[in-house]
Amino acid sequence: MSRSAASITTQIIEKQQPFSKLPTGHLLINAADEIIYANKQARRYLGLWADESLPAGQKFLPLVQFTYQCYPTFAWLNWPSATTARYLIFSSPSHTSFSLLRVEIVEKMIVDNQEIWAVAIDLVESPLETAVVHATVC
Repeated sequence: MSRSAASITTQIIEKQQPFSKLPTGHLLINAADEIIYANKQARRYLGLWADESLPAGQKFLPLVQFTYQCYPTFAWLNWPSATTARYLIFSSPSHTSFSLLRVEIVEKMIVDNQEIWAVAIDLVESPLETAVVHATVC
């Protein structure tokens, strides 16, 4: 990420205000980091088809690492256990624009003796005011 994009990202994170009125992406992940539920907006952010069933065993962290830069790096080391603020940055191939998503653990629950995390994904900043749909390799 360029120095100016990093500076802008830091300024946006400090403000902590959602950029647009897009709905929040919601998903549930299990202790193995597998996505067991994702609403329509979460599927858009993750590049999953809305009308298809989730791929069996699809893990959240490897999926987002394929498309996004995880920021700050240290916050993602203990995913999903801590409630540290986490962000996903999508840069266009030309690096002229970016989108910033905030990822938040909303709740940890026990369902059928399994740990389940409820996760919210919100668009914080994007010049296009739209969900990310194009993948890049980090």
